[in-house]
Amino acid sequence: MPLNISHSLLVEDNAIIAMDCEDMLRDLGAEVVEVCATVDEALSYLSKNAVDFALLDLNIGSGTSLPVATRLTESQTPFIFATGEESSQEISSLEYKTVVLQKPYTLHRLEEALTDLKQISQ
Repeated sequence: MPLNISHSLLVEDNAIIAMDCEDMLRDLGAEVVEVCATVDEALSYLSKNAVDFALLDLNIGSGTSLPVATRLTESQTPFIFATGEESSQEISSLEYKTVVLQKPYTLHRLEEALTDLKQISQ
């Protein structure tokens, strides 16, 4: 496995995508996958729990997951943004040391993104 994802946080407001992604993370070695559908839920979880990795849907509801990304950055927790918005790559690469995963994505593409993230996190 390219990166430790044993305890993962998944922030995704689409239930079907969340279920698929949770399965992918488990297939790649995650033992615990905490799924949060809102930024507030994710921030609350992070206030009580440490995670090894997070996968954040960039656009959550009418807002973004940037507050979660900031919290993860403060705790030096690696994360990936997932989005269907192509312009989001510029935003995340300027503000955060991370990878942007374009939706829809496959298990293979998620594994590649984790490898890419490990390389830039070193």
